[in-house]
Amino acid sequence: MPKKFEAEKRDNDSFASLGLNEKQFNQLFNKIEQAQKRNRRNAKRTLTASTLAKPTNKALKALGEKAKGQRFTKEDLIKFDKARQQHKEVYDNKTAGITYAFLVKNSRQIDVDRANNRVDDGTGIHKATLIGIKNNIALIRVRASSVSRHEEHRVKVRFEQWDELLHEPPNGDYNQAVQLACAGRISFDCDCGRHQYWYRYLATMGNYCIAPPKEFAFPKIRNPELSGVACKHVLKATTMLQSLAWQRILANQMKQQARRVGFGSDNKTYLLNEKEKKAAARNRKTVVDKAAATREHAKYLRAQKAVEKQIAKLKRESETIKRQARKLRKESNEKKGYIDMIKVGFQNFHDGHKLQGKTKSEALTDFAKLMNVTPSRLERIIK
Repeated sequence: MPKKFEAEKRDNDSFASLGLNEKQFNQLFNKIEQAQKRNRRNAKRTLTASTLAKPTNKALKALGEKAKGQRFTKEDLIKFDKARQQHKEVYDNKTAGITYAFLVKNSRQIDVDRANNRVDDGTGIHKATLIGIKNNIALIRVRASSVSRHEEHRVKVRFEQWDELLHEPPNGDYNQAVQLACAGRISFDCDCGRHQYWYRYLATMGNYCIAPPKEFAFPKIRNPELSGVACKHVLKATTMLQSLAWQRILANQMKQQARRVGFGSDNKTYLLNEKEKKAAARNRKTVVDKAAATREHAKYLRAQKAVEKQIAKLKRESETIKRQARKLRKESNEKKGYIDMIKVGFQNFHDGHKLQGKTKSEALTDFAKLMNVTPSRLERIIK
């Protein structure tokens, strides 16, 4: 029976991870994740959702001090709750994930600078490595900064549009599909303290976290304004996911998943082979460009506004289409005319959705709502 792997603990109570292979690294960070969840459940003086909703004097006292000799007040909690509501609205928590451009645009400049190793205090980082994928979650190994007590961190990035794009890759091209998945809506998690205590609550409220773990304790001390989005490790990892070097590897995995029976229920983690590791190492897209992300997000918003206008127009036209359809039913050529009319309407609708990087399946669902039919019935009509 093979000897069970046990990671070496260092003098500073962190684990030695640099010498581990990818399988051992992943096993270690699965254990770290479980330990963090246990520790978080036993945390003291946390600002929970119940205290935000009912800030009694006893609950306020239990929160401890916001500064030396200063306790939290009901006014503080009102301000915190307002920030929480604004964050949920801005980040559209009804839709899972945020785009890469939105992530970078809204991140703190200090996190961007650290991700680009453009700081002089030793907190910068310079290396991230794609090690594997589990269903629609990429696993990235990130080297910690020189002043960190840790050697490495693990970033997990979930591609929220992966399944849609797997079923309907643009022009049958999985490389294009993965490119859209990496730039599109993503959720993420990192084991570092910055993410845990500054940003995981934001990710939970904005619905771009990978759960478990979720975080419902408001970051009252470290990030009461709820500013920023991601730590330097997430910024580095998601930026390198925009490179063709990594995307080709992921595209091959998407292609393999598409051929697999019951791919969605396969819970195995695929780890890169030696050939893929060499290819991944050629990734040169390492600089987080906030200005470029801001321009890309502005372009996305313009496309979104165009689609919203188109949807409003289609809503007005949908009643006309229905009236015409009723009229066509009375005529001998009713079926062909009705189908042609629906096909044209859907094609225009789908073109607008493409501008947002959305799939045909998503357009089908939205158009079906406008027409008051089920997506399956609409699909049969337009085939």
